Amino acid sequence: MASEYVPNVIVVGAGGVGVICALSLCTKGKTDVSLVVRSDFNHVQEKGYQIDSCNYGKLDSWRPHHIFKTTEDAASDGKFFDYILIATKNIPDGPVHSRVENIVKPLLLNNHSIDVTRQSNILLVQNGIDIEKSILEIFDQKEYNYTILSGIEIVGSTKIATGTIHQIGTEKIFVGAFQPDDNRAKEAAKQFVDMYVNEGQNAGEFDPRVRHSRWNKLLYNAAINTTTALIGLDVPRALQFGVDGKSTEFEIFRPAMNEIIKIAASEGIILDEAYIDIFTNISRNLLFKPSMCVDREKGQLMELEVILGNPIGIAKKNGVETPVLSNLYFLLVMLQGKLKEANGLINFDEETCRIVN
Repeated sequence: MASEYVPNVIVVGAGGVGVICALSLCTKGKTDVSLVVRSDFNHVQEKGYQIDSCNYGKLDSWRPHHIFKTTEDAASDGKFFDYILIATKNIPDGPVHSRVENIVKPLLLNNHSIDVTRQSNILLVQNGIDIEKSILEIFDQKEYNYTILSGIEIVGSTKIATGTIHQIGTEKIFVGAFQPDDNRAKEAAKQFVDMYVNEGQNAGEFDPRVRHSRWNKLLYNAAINTTTALIGLDVPRALQFGVDGKSTEFEIFRPAMNEIIKIAASEGIILDEAYIDIFTNISRNLLFKPSMCVDREKGQLMELEVILGNPIGIAKKNGVETPVLSNLYFLLVMLQGKLKEANGLINFDEETCRIVN
Protein backbone atom coordinates (compact mmCIF):
# COMPACT_ATOMS: atom_id res chain seq x y z
CA MET A 1 0.00 0.00 0.00
CA ALA A 2 1.42 3.38 -1.06
CA SER A 3 2.15 5.86 1.70
CA GLU A 4 0.01 9.01 1.90
CA TYR A 5 1.50 12.06 0.18
CA VAL A 6 2.86 14.69 2.58
CA PRO A 7 2.60 18.24 1.16
CA ASN A 8 5.74 20.36 1.12
CA VAL A 9 5.42 23.82 2.65
CA ILE A 10 8.11 26.47 2.49
CA VAL A 11 7.97 29.48 4.80
CA VAL A 12 9.91 32.52 3.58
CA GLY A 13 10.76 35.03 6.28
CA ALA A 14 12.25 33.97 9.60
CA GLY A 15 11.16 36.78 11.89
CA GLY A 16 8.73 36.50 14.77
CA VAL A 17 5.83 35.61 12.47
CA GLY A 18 7.57 33.24 10.04
CA VAL A 19 9.23 31.09 12.71
CA ILE A 20 5.95 30.64 14.58
CA CYS A 21 4.25 29.71 11.28
CA ALA A 22 6.90 27.04 10.68
CA LEU A 23 6.60 25.83 14.28
CA SER A 24 2.81 25.53 14.03
CA LEU A 25 3.09 23.50 10.83
CA CYS A 26 5.76 21.21 12.31
CA THR A 27 3.72 20.70 15.48
CA LYS A 28 0.68 19.60 13.47
CA GLY A 29 2.86 17.09 11.63
CA LYS A 30 0.89 16.92 8.38
CA THR A 31 3.50 18.65 6.19
CA ASP A 32 7.20 18.67 5.36
CA VAL A 33 8.35 22.15 6.40
CA SER A 34 11.19 24.23 4.97
CA LEU A 35 12.16 27.67 6.28
CA VAL A 36 14.17 30.33 4.45
CA VAL A 37 16.46 31.93 7.04
CA ARG A 38 18.43 34.84 5.63
CA SER A 39 20.37 36.77 8.28
CA ASP A 40 20.47 34.07 10.99
CA PHE A 41 21.19 31.11 8.71
CA ASN A 42 24.59 30.08 10.11
CA HIS A 43 23.41 30.42 13.71
CA VAL A 44 20.21 28.42 13.14
CA GLN A 45 22.04 25.75 11.15
CA GLU A 46 24.47 25.28 14.04
CA LYS A 47 22.35 25.92 17.13
CA GLY A 48 18.69 26.06 16.07
CA TYR A 49 16.16 28.46 17.57
CA GLN A 50 15.56 29.41 21.18
CA ILE A 51 11.79 29.90 21.38
CA ASP A 52 9.74 31.10 24.32
CA SER A 53 6.14 30.71 23.16
CA CYS A 54 2.88 31.23 25.01
CA ASN A 55 1.40 28.55 22.70
CA TYR A 56 4.18 25.97 22.55
CA GLY A 57 6.29 26.59 25.64
CA LYS A 58 10.08 26.90 25.78
CA LEU A 59 12.01 25.16 23.01
CA ASP A 60 15.77 24.83 22.78
CA SER A 61 17.68 24.19 19.54
CA TRP A 62 14.45 23.94 17.52
CA ARG A 63 14.59 23.61 13.73
CA PRO A 64 12.02 22.83 11.04
CA HIS A 65 12.64 19.85 8.75
CA HIS A 66 14.82 21.89 6.35
CA ILE A 67 16.41 25.34 6.30
CA PHE A 68 17.68 27.34 3.32
CA LYS A 69 19.46 30.68 3.11
CA THR A 70 17.56 31.92 0.02
CA THR A 71 14.61 30.94 -2.13
CA GLU A 72 17.13 30.25 -4.92
CA ASP A 73 18.83 27.68 -2.66
CA ALA A 74 15.48 26.10 -1.86
CA ALA A 75 14.53 25.95 -5.53
CA SER A 76 17.79 24.19 -6.40
CA ASP A 77 16.94 21.41 -3.92
CA GLY A 78 14.67 19.87 -6.56
CA LYS A 79 11.56 19.70 -4.36
CA PHE A 80 8.06 20.73 -5.45
CA PHE A 81 6.61 23.15 -2.89
CA ASP A 82 2.84 22.78 -2.67
CA TYR A 83 2.51 25.84 -0.45
CA ILE A 84 4.76 28.89 -0.58
CA LEU A 85 4.09 30.97 2.55
CA ILE A 86 5.54 34.47 2.47
CA ALA A 87 6.02 36.08 5.89
CA THR A 88 8.60 38.73 5.01
CA LYS A 89 8.03 42.47 5.29
CA ASN A 90 6.28 43.72 2.14
CA ILE A 91 8.27 46.72 0.90
CA PRO A 92 7.73 47.30 -2.83
CA ASP A 93 9.77 50.53 -2.68
CA GLY A 94 12.71 48.64 -1.14
CA PRO A 95 15.54 46.65 -2.77
CA VAL A 96 14.45 44.77 -5.91
CA HIS A 97 15.48 41.37 -4.54
CA SER A 98 13.18 41.77 -1.51
CA ARG A 99 10.00 42.44 -3.48
CA VAL A 100 7.42 39.71 -3.09
CA GLU A 101 7.25 38.81 -6.78
CA ASN A 102 11.04 38.30 -6.87
CA ILE A 103 11.01 36.25 -3.66
CA VAL A 104 8.38 33.94 -5.16
CA LYS A 105 9.93 33.71 -8.64
CA PRO A 106 12.59 30.97 -8.11
CA LEU A 107 10.12 28.74 -6.26
CA LEU A 108 7.38 29.14 -8.84
CA LEU A 109 9.78 28.54 -11.74
CA ASN A 110 11.13 25.47 -9.96
CA ASN A 111 7.65 24.04 -9.44
CA HIS A 112 6.80 24.73 -13.08
CA SER A 113 9.93 22.89 -14.26
CA ILE A 114 9.17 19.86 -12.09
CA ASP A 115 5.50 19.34 -12.96
CA VAL A 116 3.27 21.82 -14.82
CA THR A 117 0.18 19.82 -13.88
CA ARG A 118 0.64 20.23 -10.11
CA GLN A 119 -0.90 23.22 -8.40
CA SER A 120 1.25 25.71 -6.50
CA ASN A 121 -0.40 27.74 -3.75
CA ILE A 122 1.12 31.09 -2.75
CA LEU A 123 0.01 32.30 0.68
CA LEU A 124 0.84 35.90 1.59
CA VAL A 125 0.82 36.45 5.36
CA GLN A 126 1.77 40.12 5.30
CA ASN A 127 0.33 43.53 6.10
CA GLY A 128 -1.43 45.80 3.65
CA ILE A 129 -4.02 45.77 0.88
CA ASP A 130 -3.68 44.52 -2.72
CA ILE A 131 -0.28 43.00 -1.97
CA GLU A 132 -1.18 40.04 -4.16
CA LYS A 133 -1.53 41.96 -7.41
CA SER A 134 2.17 42.23 -8.28
CA ILE A 135 2.42 38.43 -8.54
CA LEU A 136 -0.63 38.22 -10.79
CA GLU A 137 0.77 40.96 -13.04
CA ILE A 138 4.05 39.09 -13.63
CA PHE A 139 3.15 35.38 -13.62
CA ASP A 140 0.33 34.06 -15.79
CA GLN A 141 -1.89 31.96 -13.54
CA LYS A 142 -2.75 29.35 -16.12
CA GLU A 143 0.80 28.93 -17.40
CA TYR A 144 2.29 28.55 -13.92
CA ASN A 145 -0.74 26.76 -12.45
CA TYR A 146 -0.96 28.59 -9.14
CA THR A 147 -3.50 30.06 -6.76
CA ILE A 148 -3.06 33.07 -4.51
CA LEU A 149 -4.17 32.78 -0.90
CA SER A 150 -4.43 35.76 1.39
CA GLY A 151 -3.62 35.29 5.08
CA ILE A 152 -4.03 37.45 8.15
CA GLU A 153 -1.81 36.41 11.03
CA ILE A 154 -2.55 37.75 14.50
CA VAL A 155 0.32 36.90 16.83
CA GLY A 156 2.41 38.75 19.39
CA SER A 157 5.76 37.35 18.35
CA THR A 158 9.14 39.06 17.98
CA LYS A 159 12.68 38.06 17.09
CA ILE A 160 14.46 39.58 20.08
CA ALA A 161 17.99 38.40 19.24
CA THR A 162 19.82 36.17 16.75
CA GLY A 163 17.93 32.87 16.58
CA THR A 164 15.72 33.90 19.51
CA ILE A 165 11.93 34.22 19.30
CA HIS A 166 9.60 35.49 22.03
CA GLN A 167 5.87 34.94 21.54
CA ILE A 168 3.58 36.62 24.08
CA GLY A 169 0.27 36.66 22.19
CA THR A 170 -1.75 33.61 21.14
CA GLU A 171 -1.63 32.97 17.41
CA LYS A 172 -4.65 33.02 15.13
CA ILE A 173 -4.56 32.84 11.35
CA PHE A 174 -7.30 33.60 8.81
CA VAL A 175 -6.80 32.21 5.29
CA GLY A 176 -8.91 32.73 2.19
CA ALA A 177 -8.78 33.06 -1.59
CA PHE A 178 -7.56 36.42 -2.87
CA GLN A 179 -9.81 35.89 -5.89
CA PRO A 180 -13.14 34.96 -4.23
CA ASP A 181 -14.41 33.10 -7.32
CA ASP A 182 -11.35 30.80 -7.46
CA ASN A 183 -12.67 27.48 -6.18
CA ARG A 184 -9.24 25.83 -6.29
CA ALA A 185 -7.89 28.57 -4.04
CA LYS A 186 -10.78 28.14 -1.62
CA GLU A 187 -10.08 24.41 -1.30
CA ALA A 188 -6.34 25.06 -0.90
CA ALA A 189 -7.07 27.59 1.86
CA LYS A 190 -9.27 25.11 3.72
CA GLN A 191 -6.61 22.41 3.38
CA PHE A 192 -3.96 24.76 4.72
CA VAL A 193 -5.99 25.56 7.83
CA ASP A 194 -6.43 21.82 8.42
CA MET A 195 -2.65 21.34 8.16
CA TYR A 196 -1.93 24.28 10.42
CA VAL A 197 -4.21 24.48 13.43
CA ASN A 198 -3.18 22.73 16.64
CA GLU A 199 -6.23 22.49 18.86
CA GLY A 200 -5.67 24.00 22.30
CA GLN A 201 -2.53 25.81 21.16
CA ASN A 202 -3.11 28.08 18.17
CA ALA A 203 -6.27 28.92 16.22
CA GLY A 204 -7.20 29.45 12.59
CA GLU A 205 -10.07 29.41 10.18
CA PHE A 206 -10.97 29.62 6.52
CA ASP A 207 -12.05 33.17 5.79
CA PRO A 208 -14.45 33.53 2.83
CA ARG A 209 -14.21 37.34 3.17
CA VAL A 210 -10.49 37.67 3.59
CA ARG A 211 -10.28 40.95 1.63
CA HIS A 212 -12.84 42.41 4.04
CA SER A 213 -10.66 41.21 6.91
CA ARG A 214 -7.60 42.84 5.36
CA TRP A 215 -9.40 46.19 5.18
CA ASN A 216 -10.46 45.72 8.78
CA LYS A 217 -6.85 45.21 9.93
CA LEU A 218 -5.86 48.24 7.86
CA LEU A 219 -7.96 50.43 10.18
CA TYR A 220 -5.32 49.95 12.87
CA ASN A 221 -2.27 49.86 10.67
CA ALA A 222 -3.04 52.88 8.48
CA ALA A 223 -3.92 55.12 11.42
CA ILE A 224 -2.01 53.95 14.50
CA ASN A 225 0.95 51.97 13.13
CA THR A 226 1.83 54.88 10.84
CA THR A 227 1.48 57.62 13.46
CA THR A 228 3.65 55.87 16.02
CA ALA A 229 6.32 55.29 13.36
CA LEU A 230 6.29 58.95 12.42
CA ILE A 231 6.72 60.24 15.98
CA GLY A 232 8.69 57.32 17.47
CA LEU A 233 6.37 56.69 20.42
CA ASP A 234 4.50 53.72 21.85
CA VAL A 235 0.70 53.91 21.60
CA PRO A 236 -0.10 55.06 25.19
CA ARG A 237 2.42 57.90 24.97
CA ALA A 238 1.14 58.90 21.53
CA LEU A 239 -2.34 59.21 23.02
CA GLN A 240 -1.31 60.91 26.27
CA PHE A 241 1.13 63.38 24.72
CA GLY A 242 -1.52 64.94 22.48
CA VAL A 243 -3.08 68.34 23.25
CA ASP A 244 -5.04 67.85 26.50
CA GLY A 245 -4.49 64.11 25.98
CA LYS A 246 -7.09 64.17 23.19
CA SER A 247 -5.74 65.49 19.89
CA THR A 248 -3.94 62.30 18.84
CA GLU A 249 -7.13 60.28 19.18
CA PHE A 250 -9.67 62.77 17.84
CA GLU A 251 -7.60 64.64 15.23
CA ILE A 252 -5.47 61.78 13.87
CA PHE A 253 -6.43 58.21 14.85
CA ARG A 254 -10.20 58.39 14.49
CA PRO A 255 -10.30 60.62 11.36
CA ALA A 256 -7.71 58.40 9.65
CA MET A 257 -9.77 55.27 10.41
CA ASN A 258 -12.90 57.00 9.12
CA GLU A 259 -11.07 57.64 5.85
CA ILE A 260 -10.19 53.93 5.55
CA ILE A 261 -13.88 53.11 6.10
CA LYS A 262 -14.82 55.44 3.23
CA ILE A 263 -12.16 54.01 0.90
CA ALA A 264 -13.29 50.45 1.64
CA ALA A 265 -16.92 51.47 1.02
CA SER A 266 -15.89 52.82 -2.39
CA GLU A 267 -14.76 49.25 -3.16
CA GLY A 268 -18.08 47.82 -1.94
CA ILE A 269 -16.69 46.67 1.41
CA ILE A 270 -18.61 47.87 4.45
CA LEU A 271 -16.57 47.95 7.66
CA ASP A 272 -18.11 48.06 11.13
CA GLU A 273 -17.50 51.50 12.65
CA ALA A 274 -17.36 49.84 16.10
CA TYR A 275 -13.80 48.82 15.23
CA ILE A 276 -12.73 52.45 15.48
CA ASP A 277 -13.39 52.27 19.24
CA ILE A 278 -11.87 48.78 19.48
CA PHE A 279 -8.62 49.70 17.70
CA THR A 280 -8.29 53.07 19.42
CA ASN A 281 -8.49 51.39 22.82
CA ILE A 282 -6.75 48.05 22.13
CA SER A 283 -3.28 49.37 22.96
CA ARG A 284 -4.24 52.33 25.15
CA ASN A 285 -3.03 50.65 28.33
CA LEU A 286 -0.22 48.55 26.86
CA LEU A 287 3.35 49.77 26.37
CA PHE A 288 3.17 48.56 22.78
CA LYS A 289 5.09 49.79 19.72
CA PRO A 290 3.53 48.71 16.40
CA SER A 291 5.69 47.14 13.71
CA MET A 292 6.39 50.27 11.65
CA CYS A 293 7.57 52.09 14.78
CA VAL A 294 9.88 49.18 15.62
CA ASP A 295 11.25 49.12 12.07
CA ARG A 296 11.93 52.86 12.21
CA GLU A 297 13.81 52.44 15.51
CA LYS A 298 15.89 49.60 14.04
CA GLY A 299 16.74 51.71 11.01
CA GLN A 300 14.83 49.34 8.70
CA LEU A 301 12.50 50.30 5.87
CA MET A 302 8.81 50.45 6.77
CA GLU A 303 5.86 48.76 5.05
CA LEU A 304 4.68 52.18 3.94
CA GLU A 305 3.36 51.56 0.43
CA VAL A 306 1.20 48.52 1.21
CA ILE A 307 -0.26 50.08 4.38
CA LEU A 308 -0.78 53.68 3.17
CA GLY A 309 0.24 54.05 -0.48
CA ASN A 310 -2.11 51.38 -1.83
CA PRO A 311 -5.30 52.51 -0.03
CA ILE A 312 -4.58 56.15 -0.96
CA GLY A 313 -4.19 55.02 -4.60
CA ILE A 314 -7.60 53.32 -4.43
CA ALA A 315 -9.06 56.48 -2.87
CA LYS A 316 -7.75 58.62 -5.74
CA LYS A 317 -9.18 56.19 -8.30
CA ASN A 318 -12.57 56.23 -6.61
CA GLY A 319 -12.72 59.95 -5.78
CA VAL A 320 -12.44 59.62 -1.99
CA GLU A 321 -10.86 62.50 -0.05
CA THR A 322 -8.06 61.46 2.36
CA PRO A 323 -6.58 64.58 4.00
CA VAL A 324 -5.34 62.85 7.17
CA LEU A 325 -4.01 59.68 5.54
CA SER A 326 -2.34 61.71 2.79
CA ASN A 327 -0.55 63.97 5.27
CA LEU A 328 0.67 60.93 7.21
CA TYR A 329 1.85 59.40 3.92
CA PHE A 330 3.69 62.52 2.70
CA LEU A 331 5.53 62.84 6.03
CA LEU A 332 6.37 59.13 6.16
CA VAL A 333 7.72 59.18 2.58
CA MET A 334 10.33 61.65 3.82
CA LEU A 335 11.12 59.44 6.81
CA GLN A 336 11.38 56.42 4.50
CA GLY A 337 13.83 58.46 2.40
CA LYS A 338 15.93 59.04 5.52
CA LEU A 339 15.96 55.29 6.18
CA LYS A 340 16.85 54.54 2.54
CA GLU A 341 19.76 56.97 2.68
CA ALA A 342 21.03 55.45 5.93
CA ASN A 343 20.85 51.98 4.33
CA GLY A 344 22.75 53.09 1.22
CA LEU A 345 19.72 52.68 -1.07
CA ILE A 346 19.73 56.30 -2.24
CA ASN A 347 22.46 58.94 -2.44
CA PHE A 348 21.98 62.60 -1.62
CA ASP A 349 24.55 65.05 -2.98
CA GLU A 350 24.95 67.77 -0.36
CA GLU A 351 26.65 70.10 -2.87
CA THR A 352 23.78 70.05 -5.37
CA CYS A 353 21.14 69.25 -2.70
CA ARG A 354 19.68 66.57 -5.01
CA ILE A 355 19.21 62.80 -5.00
CA VAL A 356 21.71 61.27 -7.40
CA ASN A 357 21.74 57.84 -9.00
